[in-house]
Amino acid sequence: MRALPLVAIAAVCVAVSLFLVAHGAPKAQAGTPRFHTVYCTLLGGSGWDQAREVIPYADGSVLVGAQTMSADMPVTEGVLQPKYAGDDPKLGNPGIYGGDCFLARLAPDGKSLVWGTYFGGSKQERNTYGLLLDPDGNIVVATNSRSPDVPTTPGCFQAKYGGGDSDTVIAKLSPDGKRLLWCTYIGGSRGDSPRGGLAIDETGNVLVVGTSDSPDFPTTPGVIQPALNGPRDSTIAKLKADGSGLVFATYLGGTGEDDAIMGVRIDAAGCLYVAGHTKSADFPVTPGAAQGRAGGQSDCYLAKLTPDASRLLYATYLGGSGNEFAEHRPWLFPEGDLLLAGWNGSADFPTTPGAFQPARRGPGDGFLTRLSADGTRFVFSTLLGGSAGENLLMPTPDAEGNLWVVGSTGSSDLAVTPDALQSTFGGGKEDGLLAAFSPDASGLIYCSYVGGSGEEMIRSLAFGPKGEMYLVGNTSSPDFQTTPGALRGKPADAAGDAFVVKLNRSR
Repeated sequence: MRALPLVAIAAVCVAVSLFLVAHGAPKAQAGTPRFHTVYCTLLGGSGWDQAREVIPYADGSVLVGAQTMSADMPVTEGVLQPKYAGDDPKLGNPGIYGGDCFLARLAPDGKSLVWGTYFGGSKQERNTYGLLLDPDGNIVVATNSRSPDVPTTPGCFQAKYGGGDSDTVIAKLSPDGKRLLWCTYIGGSRGDSPRGGLAIDETGNVLVVGTSDSPDFPTTPGVIQPALNGPRDSTIAKLKADGSGLVFATYLGGTGEDDAIMGVRIDAAGCLYVAGHTKSADFPVTPGAAQGRAGGQSDCYLAKLTPDASRLLYATYLGGSGNEFAEHRPWLFPEGDLLLAGWNGSADFPTTPGAFQPARRGPGDGFLTRLSADGTRFVFSTLLGGSAGENLLMPTPDAEGNLWVVGSTGSSDLAVTPDALQSTFGGGKEDGLLAAFSPDASGLIYCSYVGGSGEEMIRSLAFGPKGEMYLVGNTSSPDFQTTPGALRGKPADAAGDAFVVKLNRSR
């Protein structure tokens, strides 16, 4: 790594409030959080591996959801699936990494596993597209599956593979990863997939969102869109808490290509908030929407539905004349505002006055946009990027209201802050990116590269109960720096390993 090694996260974050001046040069302010490194570890085997989801526990351990193409992942005794089940990933569809899901609970010091298990059938499961805990601590996971022999359970909603390219699979495991409580497919005769995560309501019913081009996706009566409207639509389904049936299921889309919902949230009244992207000029936006017309080739959308998915309360586009893509997953504020991050390829993306970066700097920048609770205006909308390209994911407020994002960058001239753990681009095609905006997105509180001489992407972040921060993603850098005694200190495969980083706030 040409810049500071990742172990130097210990130097993170005298975070400083920044405002856009000429060429993005920063102006510092005081009174911001500091962190030190608890651990940085790799998690992987001899194949390609990527961590995508992370959930902290009160005891300092952390649950990680990943995809793996490795038959030698570190599993523990007595878990649900101790052996890799997937076939050769080269047999899969182009662009679909094969193998199984991998779930692991890391010890608080990152030096060992509490437990680790595979989950999947004999073909391919593509990542953990959603991971959550139910009120009893059971683990709910969603994945895209091409396996006809996923271990579904008696009495589940859909015991058999629907056909086509893939089905959505939802499963619930015991807290120790040893028992399968229930497992079901959800899918029709073509391609169905979850994309942006899960949510759970107050009674334990599970919401899963994604995409489908199946004309026979199993919708239910009374929903807003029971039939496929275009070549591919977004999907929203609510499963009963025991996996035995659907509470409801609906498509959502126009007559064009409605690629996917990238996340879902539920408010106290049970209303559903979703965000995704669409190529439809007739997506069902509502009167008074913040952006009532499609901007270009592919736009993001944000929507709020009634608790039973029978009606749209609002829906709006978000985008310029080029392409925009939402990334997982939006954040819902208590007052009902929805916060979305993603990728912007439009020179005329709708930013707002006072935003940290109102204009695009490269061919594609990351964006962060907050939509008002009634869906009628963008409270703020800003970009973040350099001369190459950025992608932002997982907008997450901290205790002070600062808005953290993760992602990737290919730019060597990103507006890093003076306290960055890594102030220069590490190399390869892209580095990981860790950044925080002020609560109104007018200032950049913190911005840093995270990467070695290969390629990195940070997929998710989460804050623990004491303010600690967890980052997960993947790296292909042979010089990716880990902390002493880490679970895995050196890369096991040149193609890439998952990584997990834990930061604590300094006193």
